[in-house]
Amino acid sequence: MLIIACLPPGNIWPLKMAKVAAIFSDYDGTLSPLEVRREDAFISPRRRRLLAKASKSVQIGIITTKDLSFIKDRVPFADGIAATCGLEIQVGDRIIIDERIRLPNKKVEKAYQEALARILQMPDNVSVERKETENGELVAFCIDWRLARDWAEAQRKTAPILASCTEQGLYVVESGISPFANVFPVEVSKGDAFVRLRNEMGVTGSVIYLGDSEADNPAFQVADISIGIKHRRTVPELLSKYVLEYLELDGFLSNLIDADFEFRDEMIERNTRQELDRRTASK
Repeated sequence: MLIIACLPPGNIWPLKMAKVAAIFSDYDGTLSPLEVRREDAFISPRRRRLLAKASKSVQIGIITTKDLSFIKDRVPFADGIAATCGLEIQVGDRIIIDERIRLPNKKVEKAYQEALARILQMPDNVSVERKETENGELVAFCIDWRLARDWAEAQRKTAPILASCTEQGLYVVESGISPFANVFPVEVSKGDAFVRLRNEMGVTGSVIYLGDSEADNPAFQVADISIGIKHRRTVPELLSKYVLEYLELDGFLSNLIDADFEFRDEMIERNTRQELDRRTASK
């Protein structure tokens, strides 16, 4: 249950409390570091211990554009995973496949091969990541330039490839700031993935959602408590109610555990005030 006190006169922060039933989170750049190679994208030992401890009291869900084979061993504490932006969902031993990807998509395979051929000719450190089903079939792919020296230049060079994917009828999820873009065979949304995962896990109480990019905005909008994770190099327009620095997430999780999962504004108020001031100044 969410309790919101009436806002008093002036700019005093309203008191807000909620008993948390589940923590849902993006993975890449939220739980794991942003600027590392794909194979090095692991959660830090302390953060992993905190999430494992939290999982003894509340349900943990992961909503990610990574595929299930990549993510499942990295989040052993998770009760549910919405992989490939919800096209594959695993809860316990059950795997739920979106009906729209049960048959191989020739458009995705063709676009992937074309993108790979063009990117191999680029001098910048740009890569293409396959996203596969549990059966090893290509379902989507990601063009990633986070290791490039010049993100803006790498993005400029990959723009024609992404435009070609859109022209071929594929669904491209990209950002003006984040150093990667995902290509899917069908329209996807982390908001839809959030709702499906919540239902499959049977969560009935308040859910926190953690995310760091504009792709997380649809999930922020359906979460009970939305927390954006900030990085020094990227400052996307997040539609989250609250904001945390990436390195401060461990402290927040520790405080939440100590409070027996009674979320309060003061756990996160300072960062959120600073972000609101930044947004106001930029207008």
